[in-house]
Amino acid sequence: MRAMARTDRPNNPVDPSNFVLPAQMQRMVAPDDDLPVRLYRVTFEEGARTHWHIHDNVQLLFGLSGRCIVVDRAGNELFLDPGDVVAIDPGEEHWHGAAPGTRGEHLAINTGDVTTWLGL
Repeated sequence: MRAMARTDRPNNPVDPSNFVLPAQMQRMVAPDDDLPVRLYRVTFEEGARTHWHIHDNVQLLFGLSGRCIVVDRAGNELFLDPGDVVAIDPGEEHWHGAAPGTRGEHLAINTGDVTTWLGL
C-alpha cells in the first residue's frame, strides 16, 4: 500500500502540441509509479480542449467540476457533469474539453499505455 499525495504532484500547463489552451494537468498516477493505470486531473478553461487522439485501451473520464464535453469522429457529443463517467473504447478517435461557454475539470483514467495524438 502506498499514498500518492496530491501536493506531491504539480499541476502544470498542458503540452500545447496536444491541447487547445488554456488547460492544466496534474499527473496523479504516472508511468513511473509502476501501476497498470494512468490518472490525470485535467482542468479546461473556457474554449480549451484536447486535440483528436486515440488510446490503446479503455479511457474513463470522471467529471469533477464545471462541465466537460466529449466528441467522437461521427460528431456524437456527450456531456460530463460532476460525478458522471464517460467510457471511451480503444482506438476510438475523440477529443474532450470544456463544454461551450464554461470551464470543466475531469479525471482521465487510462487503462493502457499509449495515447496517439492526431492533431486538431
